[in-house]
Amino acid sequence: RIQQRLDTFAGTRNYDGILSATTYAASTVPKFHTEGKYAMEARDSTWSAGYAIMDAALVSGAIPTWEEVEARLPPLAWPEVCA
Repeated sequence: RIQQRLDTFAGTRNYDGILSATTYAASTVPKFHTEGKYAMEARDSTWSAGYAIMDAALVSGAIPTWEEVEARLPPLAWPEVCA
């Protein structure tokens, strides 16, 4: 569901998914470069948080609900410069 959340977010700017969006970090078009860089940062921070949540669940034995997981993930919002 974390991957789906990232892909859905990328789709709000018409990218096929987060992987596609991150490839634009190397773009020479400023708008695409900015979006690609943000997508890469969002992907990295989201998965870092996701793995930390998973590690904590493995240690505690308490499996969080999706709602609990999502509440602990970084917010996804395109920066104003991407508007």
